[in-house]
Amino acid sequence: MKKKTGKAKRGSNIDVIDSVVSVLQSASTVYVATHAAPDGDAIGSALGLAWILRSAGKQCTVACSDPAPPSLRFLPGSEAIESRRPEAEDVLVVVDAGDLSRLGDLYVAEAFKGRPLIDIDHHLSNTRFGTLNIIDPQAAAVGEMIYNLAAALNVTLNPVIATCLLTAIVTDTIGFRTSSTTAQTLRVAAALVDAGAPLYEIVQQSFDNRPLPVLRIWGKVLSSFQISDGIAWASVSQDMLKAEGVKEEEIKGLVSLMRGTQGVLVSALLMETPEGDVKVEFRSDGKVNVADIATVLGGGGHRAASGCTLPGPLVEAERRALDEVRRHL
Repeated sequence: MKKKTGKAKRGSNIDVIDSVVSVLQSASTVYVATHAAPDGDAIGSALGLAWILRSAGKQCTVACSDPAPPSLRFLPGSEAIESRRPEAEDVLVVVDAGDLSRLGDLYVAEAFKGRPLIDIDHHLSNTRFGTLNIIDPQAAAVGEMIYNLAAALNVTLNPVIATCLLTAIVTDTIGFRTSSTTAQTLRVAAALVDAGAPLYEIVQQSFDNRPLPVLRIWGKVLSSFQISDGIAWASVSQDMLKAEGVKEEEIKGLVSLMRGTQGVLVSALLMETPEGDVKVEFRSDGKVNVADIATVLGGGGHRAASGCTLPGPLVEAERRALDEVRRHL
């Protein structure tokens, strides 16, 4: 059974949302992009928005410089995500990216000029790069914001849209466990379940379906990570990943498990990329603002969850990251 979305929570974005609705309604073709090394909120929000726009009669392309992780390939449309840059689309939309550089290989300045660019994000560090920007740092996930946009567009929810958006919310809140989870988040989630989203399957696919090689990496890290002065940290080299045939984006979630160790205020997980750079993930209990830490290091994020990319080698990146964490304690 199809169900109308509830009344949109519009807040201070009301004028921008009206403009975004007008732009999208006047478009025939829309290009929706999200950040490199995508997570559940990125893929779920991009796909959810695409299905909403298709329901409204638009042609829509979803693009990402990296494919959807295996745990998200159950989402409808994930197999059709493209890695191409914008072409002749009428409107461009970027979801869940604090700045355009987060798009990786998709972003070339010239390709993003000459037409409306809509920026939909919940990161406090967002640079407002769009011609229209819907930014809500209070939203638990961009998927929650896309739900509100669907209401503004007067689009009817169906199981496909609901599944994508609930996956975005469930993954970004780690199963409704983050401090960003609000009563509104739960109301939106309930509406999505009512519309046909299979909560149990989403949780199973997102959290309880890790391949054995990934768990072996987790085991190595958990048996050797260090704790000092309220900081837990670990580094994962390319040699470790190659030995198990695992990519760095496949071990998401480990940094949160480290943060859950008794006495830990901030956790940091450093992962060496094939190019020699180092991706760093930070998590905190909310008392320490790790978005500030990541911003100093050239990244961004939220108060309790953030990240950045540092130049290698791994040892030097670890020193820089830990020095910055200590300055913020």
